Amino acid sequence: MASKIVLDLKGVFSPLNLLKCKSCLKSMGKGDILEVMLEDSDVVKDLIMIVKRSPDEVIYRKQMKDCICVGIKRGSRI
Repeated sequence: MASKIVLDLKGVFSPLNLLKCKSCLKSMGKGDILEVMLEDSDVVKDLIMIVKRSPDEVIYRKQMKDCICVGIKRGSRI
């Protein structure tokens, strides 16, 4: 069964927030969901671009009151 991890990176500056996201994804299993909470829309764009180049998949992007939530489904690794 897939698990969901919430990673609150509000207040964390780039590129540290992207590195933390990558590190968290590496520790997850195929099909797991990572929800990343970010404040900077430019970082969200960068994250989505990075995920599109990987086996992972962006499954949602939601604008919240104080942040942007991005859901990433962990893909399989070769």
